[in-house]
Amino acid sequence: MLGAVTTLTPPGEPLPPAALPVRWVERGWDDPAPAALRVAMDAEMSVRYAHVEDLFSALVMPPGTAWLTTWVALLGEEPVATATLRWLGEGPDRLAEVKKVYVAPAGRRRGLAAQALRQVEVSARRLGVGRLHLHTGDLQPEAIALYEREGWDRVPVFAPYDVLDVSVCFTKAVPPA
Repeated sequence: MLGAVTTLTPPGEPLPPAALPVRWVERGWDDPAPAALRVAMDAEMSVRYAHVEDLFSALVMPPGTAWLTTWVALLGEEPVATATLRWLGEGPDRLAEVKKVYVAPAGRRRGLAAQALRQVEVSARRLGVGRLHLHTGDLQPEAIALYEREGWDRVPVFAPYDVLDVSVCFTKAVPPA
C-alpha cells in the first residue's frame, strides 16, 4: 500500500529519467496519493477559474457522492497522474462521470492523461457502466483537445454544470465487455 507517498515534483524540477517505468494503481478517493494530486490540480485550476471557483467547488463533490474507483500513475514511487470514476445512477445507460483527470508537471509529455482516461474506461466497462460523462472548462484547451482526440463527443452542457458559463461537456459510450 502506498500510504504516505504524497510528494510531487515541484514545477521546474527535472523530470525523472524516461526509462523510469510508469505504473498504474487503483486507489480509493481518500488515499493520500490521489488526494495530493487533486490539491495540486485545484491550485493550478484556481488561477484559471478564480471567478467561478466557489460555485464550482460546490458542484464537484455533492453530498452522497459515490466514487467507484480512482486510478493513480506512479513514476517510480511518485504519484504523477490521476483520474476518478463517479457513479451517477442506474437507468438504461448506467451512467458514470470521469472526474479529476490530472497530470502533475513531473509526469507531463508522457501520454498519461490519455492513459488515465483508458484506465477509467476499462473500470467502467468492468463495472457495467454504459455511458460516461465528463465536464471540463473552456479555459482548458489542452483538455478539450485530449477528449476530442480520445473519441469523446462534445454535448450540450448538462446539469449541474449548466450554471457555469465556462462549462464544456463530453460523453462517450462504453461498449460492453
